[in-house]
Amino acid sequence: MYLLTRFPILILVLAATACSVLTLQPSDFGWPVEAVLPVDKDGTVSEERYSIEFNTVALFYEEFKDSLSYMNKELRMIRNNDGFYFITSTDFKNVYVFNASNGTLKLENKILISESGINKPAFNQRPPYIELIADGRKFNLTKEGIEGGNK
Repeated sequence: MYLLTRFPILILVLAATACSVLTLQPSDFGWPVEAVLPVDKDGTVSEERYSIEFNTVALFYEEFKDSLSYMNKELRMIRNNDGFYFITSTDFKNVYVFNASNGTLKLENKILISESGINKPAFNQRPPYIELIADGRKFNLTKEGIEGGNK
């Protein structure tokens, strides 16, 4: 009788243990320095060091409303500790935050930096932030936006 009352509990415990997900933590997905990626004639950028490649035509169209605005441009990109990609370029008004999702980069946020566009942007890893330096100003960025105001 004792075994019959404990058997269902034992089965439930074993089933719950078998269904648990292996989690490796802490994990750090951040890139120590930004990648400066020239856009090729087809609108694609590629970074061998981090094994990433994607087409930028839609991104440049989103920013400039011009389907050929990617020509002779380069992107600045960095990845934060949580795995979000921060992307911008000279003359962009925004920093775009993407998350990798099923073989795509999915837009998570678009952060307005300057209505007139930014000049010579550069990213730095400053945990817990991504620091953007542009036009003599520094911005502490998270996937949600600008933290702590402009400096």
